Amino acid sequence: MHRFKSLAIIGAIFLPLTFLGADMTLKQAYQDHFHIGAALGHRVVEERGETLALVARQFNSVTAENAMKWRSMQPEENRHTPEQADLLVSFGTANDMYVVGHVLFWHNQTPAWVFEDENGEPASREILLKRMRERVRYVAERYRGRVHAWDVVNEAFMGDGSLRDSKWTQILGDDFIEQAFRIAGEELPADVALLYNDYSMTANGRRNAVVAMVRDLKQKGIRIDGIGMQGHWALNSPSIADIERSILAFAATGVEVHITELDIDVLPRHPRMWGADADTQLRLQQDPALNPYTDGLPDEKQEELAQRYAEIFGLFLKHSDKIKRVTFWGPNDANTWLNTWPIRGRTSHPLLFDRQNNPKPAFHAVISLP
Repeated sequence: MHRFKSLAIIGAIFLPLTFLGADMTLKQAYQDHFHIGAALGHRVVEERGETLALVARQFNSVTAENAMKWRSMQPEENRHTPEQADLLVSFGTANDMYVVGHVLFWHNQTPAWVFEDENGEPASREILLKRMRERVRYVAERYRGRVHAWDVVNEAFMGDGSLRDSKWTQILGDDFIEQAFRIAGEELPADVALLYNDYSMTANGRRNAVVAMVRDLKQKGIRIDGIGMQGHWALNSPSIADIERSILAFAATGVEVHITELDIDVLPRHPRMWGADADTQLRLQQDPALNPYTDGLPDEKQEELAQRYAEIFGLFLKHSDKIKRVTFWGPNDANTWLNTWPIRGRTSHPLLFDRQNNPKPAFHAVISLP
């Protein structure tokens, strides 16, 4: 029997967990302001160890890093593999969490068959729209009453505000986002929030394009409930003023703001990190100057990280009437994508808990604000 076969008893397996830590938790500190969440990789959920216990104690929202993406849930047209997603949703349900589905439609991690017909040629617009509807209908039925929000479309705009050239737009055209939200609004329950999610949302071009998109959908009577501002930020950028400008711009359209994928990169950056070929990647991985904190984060950097988080959460509290949720992209430093991106093999320290699940000075800075 497959190890995930007995999903009927999964709720009984995931009884609420406890974790020995600070008396005050993040979810308690921010309970009157917004949800506090963490994104989880499937191994954290499967292992049910100390890190999952930390999540159950500290957070009241959960998002799957990859388990609910199309390639993970349906690698082949006639084969569904929802086991990892089921575990994540069952964990969130058992611990009374605000569960976010991530993501319905993205140019990445979508299996090739989605965009092809039976002959391996590009699918028609009609075929692709039919498959999109089938995907939404499947997750709507499977997670009814247990998933509270979905990222409907992810990262569809470029920094200058133009639509990303992807198989979605090549087949569907410029109304890809409109069609995605139409389908989601028709197939998902009315109480599930429909979100658009993107990175670098403080860039003028992308921010203005997203604002225009929300207004256009609303004018057409198409439901969109929130904007996910990814928070993959650094110690010195973007500025607090730029973050605030975007929060205000999105809220002014009448939707909720979700801060998603939050982490603060403390490691040095190199201009050739992004999109480097294999040889360049290997050279950068071997450069100790780009991985200086293998033995832990020095006190001065801990203080700098804590100050940055304090400023950011101070802004979130200022606008808590506009913000529905703040989600960290990972539960601790051992489980952050920044250990492998944009180059592999680095020791990153971007979150509130260290590799042993101990609270860092940044945690104390954040929890002391409300």
